[in-house]
Amino acid sequence: MTTSAGSGHPSTALSLAHLITVLMYHQMRWDPKDPWNPNSDRLVLSEGHAVPIIYAALADLGATILPLGKGRDAARPMTKQDAMDLRAIGSAIDGHPNPQLGVHFFDAATGSLGQGLSVAAGLGAAAQMDKIDRNIYCIIGDGESREGQIWEAMDFIADHALTNVIPIFNSNELAQSDWVSPQQSAEGLAKKAEAFGFITRVIDGHDPEQISKALSELHVVQNGKRPFAIVARTVKGWGASAEQGMGKHGTPVKKDKMSEVFAELDKTAKDLGIADYKLDGELKITAPKAPSTKQAASAVGNIKAASFQEGLALVGLDKDFSAGKPIAPRKAYGAALVALGAADKRVVGLDADVKNSTHAEWFAKKFPDQYLECKIAEQNMISVAAGAAAAGKIPFCSTFAKFVERGYDQLDMAIISGANIKVTGSHAGVTLAADGPSQMSLPDVAFFRSYCHTKDYHGEIACRYFFPSDAVSCYKIVEIMANVKGCCYLRTLRAETKTLYKPEETFEVGGYKVVREGKDVVFVTAGYMVHECLRAADELAKSGKQATVIDAYSLPLKTDGILQIAQKNGGRIITVEDNYAGGLDAEIAGAIATSGAGVKLKSLFVTKIPKSGREPQDVLDALGLGYKQIAQAV
Repeated sequence: MTTSAGSGHPSTALSLAHLITVLMYHQMRWDPKDPWNPNSDRLVLSEGHAVPIIYAALADLGATILPLGKGRDAARPMTKQDAMDLRAIGSAIDGHPNPQLGVHFFDAATGSLGQGLSVAAGLGAAAQMDKIDRNIYCIIGDGESREGQIWEAMDFIADHALTNVIPIFNSNELAQSDWVSPQQSAEGLAKKAEAFGFITRVIDGHDPEQISKALSELHVVQNGKRPFAIVARTVKGWGASAEQGMGKHGTPVKKDKMSEVFAELDKTAKDLGIADYKLDGELKITAPKAPSTKQAASAVGNIKAASFQEGLALVGLDKDFSAGKPIAPRKAYGAALVALGAADKRVVGLDADVKNSTHAEWFAKKFPDQYLECKIAEQNMISVAAGAAAAGKIPFCSTFAKFVERGYDQLDMAIISGANIKVTGSHAGVTLAADGPSQMSLPDVAFFRSYCHTKDYHGEIACRYFFPSDAVSCYKIVEIMANVKGCCYLRTLRAETKTLYKPEETFEVGGYKVVREGKDVVFVTAGYMVHECLRAADELAKSGKQATVIDAYSLPLKTDGILQIAQKNGGRIITVEDNYAGGLDAEIAGAIATSGAGVKLKSLFVTKIPKSGREPQDVLDALGLGYKQIAQAV
């Protein structure tokens, strides 16, 4: 396969030959014809570059795949010719696992190393929530185990007693460019796993009897509520000495050398006494199939939360609203999450030890069986959410927006996977003030905006971005997020903000609101800066100038209407935002350039690294973003 593709990792794949055979033919309860069965055992290949060995098994078994770009009605058995199309541009048999391309044996895209065990943990946690008896096996490279996220996941599995998640370390002692460190030796990995609370077995990963014996302990271990891990000693390039040793990683065999490698494999078979083994028709799945059930509930749409005022009452905020007190959008997020949890058990909350600040704690207290505390391990949290989403959950992750940045790689992989995850970054922007720049998220808008202008494999927007300015808009947007398929990112504010909208106001993906009308200039802004622009408009009114203020709460933004408003109101737009460049400034500039609209643009955003200030106004003024400076920019 890799020779046909001209690239790939045959030596790593050979190191997994026996582990994959025992798992897929003897251990796992699954049906090759039904990769969507919600009861079936799952296999997550964290070291995704070894995927050809799984493709080989899927082709041998005729497992169901979808041709690239086709729907489920085009499902058919995978063939060996499909396997030979590895990495071809028109093939579903991609270079690394990716369920969005047609091989639904996989639950998530893997290949950016260190993330698979967290995905497996998400699948396992979802199974526990749904009381489904399924096991999730995860194969991890020994070099990959240097990644801290692996141990974040090990902590999480132990914390939540996920005995249905079984890490299997492929200890072949070779990484990409060098031998692995002694810290990643089989002995070292076993000691680490035991220190993390796992019952651990070190085995010969090329001895099917040892593999099966270790896996046979699983039901005993699960009764004891302690997780189980296997460290399998393997040989990279097993069976063919020409594929072993340094310098073989990611190097396919040249066509003129294939006969030499096959001859070595034949010799290995002879040495093992199985040279005359007749493969055709004899290698079959011996494990019982997972029980068939109805298709798992769709994780898309049809969730109706309680009304805004009813939702606030669920968490005791209704009195504040009735009294006209300002309410922080982060609190509205917590109220909306509780309302969604009450409306649908598919909604799952995750937080990274800041739930008392993000207000996810309200959800955790009311729905403990739908909540996963992830502690200070944001990367693990994002990947756990991707696994839970693959199991049909609608996970809402929350942490400080600054700490979401730690999980950008994990978010990228989740988006590639098509994961239906919702991420909330609280305490966003410079108005966090006193805590200073180490706690402020400033490049996040540009990061997520790039996905807002990218299509996924199904032609849909890869990620939606929202930044509400008050409690009403935040509450309504959280409900929208639950009903939108795919990744969403929500920015919420620490500051208490004045309520701008009536409880019955409606919002939409890509929408905006005109919160004040004028005739001389248009402010396009979002979040806290909506309030600052309203104050700037008041300043301008003192000198007889009238400003329109537009709350552009969602990206990708429906810009045509905004440009039309600007052309009718002086032909001037000033974008105002509390983040680095690449947000609304780029959104409006791109719209003007594309449309050729006769509109002038001036952009105000954070142009230097800020510092702490005791009040939001102190920081805004220091950055040239205070309301008086906004008015001066006109």
